[in-house]
Amino acid sequence: MVDPPGALEARDLRELGWWTIEHTIRGDLTPNRGTVISTIMRVLAAMGPEPLAEEEMLREVELRGVLMNGIPPRTAEEWELAGRIFDDDALAEFRRWPALTGDRDDAEEPAAT
Repeated sequence: MVDPPGALEARDLRELGWWTIEHTIRGDLTPNRGTVISTIMRVLAAMGPEPLAEEEMLREVELRGVLMNGIPPRTAEEWELAGRIFDDDALAEFRRWPALTGDRDDAEEPAAT
């Protein structure tokens, strides 16, 4: 049997699906096992996001709404989330906003890692 993919630990159904296709085509995985995996994947996908994943999505939606209104991240947690979502250029732009409007930025960014 082939070692399970990292997608299992990451709970990534898309990656698991491509892994299943690849290994079934190669012959490393029997079609019956591939069928079992794809059936379970359909059930998991139908269940919707995990509660923590949904909570994380809501935090991201909230942050994007704040940013769309020209407000930079307000807390260290929002800066950390922005750092995971956006590239360095976008983060630099968010840091400029308080200076452009004359507002004082009291939101502390997390320490650079």
